[in-house]
Amino acid sequence: MVPPLSEATVYITKVDKGRFKYHIILMDILYELGGYGPIILVILSWYLLFDNKNLFFYFNIGLFFNSVLNTILKGLIQEPRPMFDSKKVKLMASHAKDYFFQNGIPFDIYGMPSGHAQAAFFITVFLYLSLKHTNLLYLCIVFSLIICYQRVKFGYHSVLQVTIGSLIGSVIAYIFYQLAREKIKGKIEERKDDDGPV
Repeated sequence: MVPPLSEATVYITKVDKGRFKYHIILMDILYELGGYGPIILVILSWYLLFDNKNLFFYFNIGLFFNSVLNTILKGLIQEPRPMFDSKKVKLMASHAKDYFFQNGIPFDIYGMPSGHAQAAFFITVFLYLSLKHTNLLYLCIVFSLIICYQRVKFGYHSVLQVTIGSLIGSVIAYIFYQLAREKIKGKIEERKDDDGPV
C-alpha cells in the first residue's frame, strides 16, 4: 500500500513538472533555432543586401562556395561527429562502401568542420563588412553562437569542429567581401577634365 502524499510533496512535484516542461520547451526552441539558424540568417541577408546587386551577387556566390568547400573538407578530413564511434565509422568506410557512400559522397557522418557554424559565421562577417552596422553584428553573433551551442549540445559536433567551421566561414566571408569591393573599385573612374575654371 502506497502512503498518501503530503501537500508539500504534491507542490514540489507540480513545480518540478512545470520546470521540466519549460526546460523541454526551451530545448525544443534551441534545437529548432540551431538547426534552422543558417536559413534564417540567409533570408535576413537576402533582405538586407538585395538593393546592392554587387554585394548580393558575391554573397550568394560565397555562400555556395562555402557550402561546397565544407562538403569537400568533411570528405578529406573524415572526422566523425561526436555521436558516432570513430572505430565503427572506419570499419564502415572500409568494408561497407556501398552503404556508406552515396554518389561518391559519404553520408552525413563526418563533422569536421561544422557546416552550420561555417555558414553562420560566413553570413555574420559578410553582413558586417558590407553594412558596418554594429547592432546587426551583435544580433548575428548572438544568433551564430546559439547555432554553435546547439550543434555541440545535441552532439552533432565537437567544440573543435564548431570552432574550425566558424574560422573558415569568417575567412571565406572576408575574401568574398574583398572580391566584391575590388569589383566596385573597378567601376569607379575619375571624371575627365573639361578644362573649365576651377
